[in-house]
Amino acid sequence: MNTTFVIILGMLILSILAPFISLYAVSLIKQQDYKTHIKIQKRLFWTCVVGVLILEIQIRVSGGSGSLVSNSEYTGTAFFKALLTAHIIGAVLTYIVWGIAIFKSNKSWNKLKTLPGSFSLTHKRLGYFTIIGLFYTAITALIVCIFAFFL
Repeated sequence: MNTTFVIILGMLILSILAPFISLYAVSLIKQQDYKTHIKIQKRLFWTCVVGVLILEIQIRVSGGSGSLVSNSEYTGTAFFKALLTAHIIGAVLTYIVWGIAIFKSNKSWNKLKTLPGSFSLTHKRLGYFTIIGLFYTAITALIVCIFAFFL
């Protein structure tokens, strides 16, 4: 097993775990444990961002994404290209919305220190989008990996 595959596998596992960890953090809101919710969401977000950066650096060092999946017979197919594109677009949008939710919420929380605040409804909507996006990212990442490395 080479370093690139270990990094890809690690990021895949993180992607699969992320929506479930995020859902757990949301469950803490019902218990009014806001501080733990915030801590988990921030740590999970930054762990995922660092994981994506490490993956991207490794992809570039390895010669680009084409070189990583060159052994797959599906690499050149329209389906695989569309799937990979959809995965990347969905993941990027999810991380952007997640980042906005975290940074805006942090700003609002630091001001008010109480809930609900004026940002609460928007935060909730961004949270729903983010969790759905995390599931989408995990599922499409799994399918991309299956087609690229296991079929």
